[in-house]
Amino acid sequence: MSDKTQPTDETKPKGFQQDGKGDTSLAENRKDEKDERLDEALEETFPSSDPVSVKITK
Repeated sequence: MSDKTQPTDETKPKGFQQDGKGDTSLAENRKDEKDERLDEALEETFPSSDPVSVKITK
C-alpha cells in the first residue's frame, strides 16, 4: 500500500482502533490503572492458561 491508501484512525471502525487518541485519554487506561486491574484479574483467575485482557475502550 502506498501512503495515500493506508487507512487512518478516522477511517477505521471505532471498535477496532488500538491505542487511538481516545484510549489514552480515558483515566481507566492509564498504565498504573491497567497494571492494577491486570494484577487483580490475574489473582482471580490463577492458575489458568487463558490470557487476561484489561483494555477498556468506550
